[in-house]
Amino acid sequence: MSASLTILRGENQGKRIVLSSDKLVIGRSPDCGLVIPINAVSREHAQLLRINNQWYVKDLKSRNKTFVNDAEVNPDIPVRLRTGDKVVICDNVFEFMDEEEEARAAAGEEDGTSTVTSTLEARAGQSLLETASAERLRVLLDITNALSATLELEPLLPKIVEQLFTIFKQADRGFVVVRDEATKRLIPKAIKTRRGKDETTARFSTKIINQCIDNGQAILSEDASSDSRFSMSQSISDFRIRSVMCAPLGVSQGKVFGVIQLDTQDRSKRFTQEDLRLLVAVTNQAALAMENARVHEELMRRERRDREMAFAKSVQKGFLPASLPNVPGYDFFAFYRAAQDIGGDYYGFTQFPGQDKIAVSVGDVAGKGVPAALLMARLSAEVRTSVLSDPDAAASVKLLNQALGQAGLMDRFITYAQATLDYGSHYVTVVNAGHLPPIVRRADGRIEELADNDLAGLPLGVMDDYEYQAVDTSLEPGDTILLCSDGIYDAMNAQGEPFGRERVLELLKVAGSSAIQQGKALLGAVEAYSAGRPQHDDITLVCFGRKS
Repeated sequence: MSASLTILRGENQGKRIVLSSDKLVIGRSPDCGLVIPINAVSREHAQLLRINNQWYVKDLKSRNKTFVNDAEVNPDIPVRLRTGDKVVICDNVFEFMDEEEEARAAAGEEDGTSTVTSTLEARAGQSLLETASAERLRVLLDITNALSATLELEPLLPKIVEQLFTIFKQADRGFVVVRDEATKRLIPKAIKTRRGKDETTARFSTKIINQCIDNGQAILSEDASSDSRFSMSQSISDFRIRSVMCAPLGVSQGKVFGVIQLDTQDRSKRFTQEDLRLLVAVTNQAALAMENARVHEELMRRERRDREMAFAKSVQKGFLPASLPNVPGYDFFAFYRAAQDIGGDYYGFTQFPGQDKIAVSVGDVAGKGVPAALLMARLSAEVRTSVLSDPDAAASVKLLNQALGQAGLMDRFITYAQATLDYGSHYVTVVNAGHLPPIVRRADGRIEELADNDLAGLPLGVMDDYEYQAVDTSLEPGDTILLCSDGIYDAMNAQGEPFGRERVLELLKVAGSSAIQQGKALLGAVEAYSAGRPQHDDITLVCFGRKS
């Protein structure tokens, strides 16, 4: 089961778009997940986000706004989407459907489940309009306006409890309490007492609050000290709790995460059912505002992460070559794409000063994400130093291994292959540190794998004093060499089958004669094979060869 958008009006009318990831950006830019090629639509107009299995739409400060059911979406406050909602962007109308939401709703109806809270919610509006005094309605309106006008709830919650004291003259203490889902610990967010000096010592009964949260039901007790529901609670007696009412904080179809509680310490002061209905109305508004604030905070956190990842991506790009080598009589081709925002693959070219020699390097850090990217950055810094420190290829890789081992790889390792081209003599020296064997494609179509099996050494970072071996070969006109990471071999088709080594070798036999043609042919074949499936590993490919 999944959520989807159906195009009711616009290009491709009637088409259903399945929301397969947690974020869908809608806009005019070709980079958007859903492209609307109309000038009135902003480049990035709006986005749909899934947070805690619920979908929201957020306007990205678009020029012509985003609407849900004819209501304008405030760019600072995402709007929760429910099945049947209409999202309008300029002249385009989309209907949102959430099969999981429908299933949950159907299950609830079939089970006949309901709570006192939902019953109170349904009655609260009518009851308040019919029986509430003008003063109570004014305070309720003030609270509603204050909640809807801010996303900074921490300083606002104490003011809400203070305003409740103006409605409920009999209240001696008020609490806004939330429960940490992981630890089940009750955390007071606001405490108010009729006598200010009592606020530092005011305590609430965990039994009452936990019962309210666990059952999702509002609680009213005219005298908690004699109420059979709480007869075993010592805290009720110790804290002198008399009449008490407690209403749950929870989002629609979601878990209850806290309460607002008011109580008295005088037997003559009691709350009524009307009081409870009014408290439920306030609590509903507070819960919605707290959920909006939480969603807003989550969105801001995601946006900060996206900005940080974009910056990290640009920094990582700087570790890779800005251009391909210009070597007389040779062609070069290179491609890099990370599976996530940043990756752990590396390739580089190191020119030997004053010599007709260049070292071509490809590395693959074990793992993905930020740790792999940090090690990739360290690898890029060490490769040049190691290559130029010793003219012997095997010795230079040993130096690289020692440098990385001393730096610490955080229990990770790096596979690495280095092909040093002497383009004056047309000889290539290959050293393999646990990487995929470099492949030579001869001009007549023959395929050879260099530094494989026993000649493939340990990955970098496994053993500091490991001795690597070098393999030499000559390049005739039309001969090429290919180095790649295992993202090529491991690319999956719709059946979950990898592209594999054999397909790579067979394709190179019939690909074009130049390194550029072979690199493009291999990438095209991998793209066609995986057919848009998610990329689970970084892909790096470097080809170079002697011109025919």
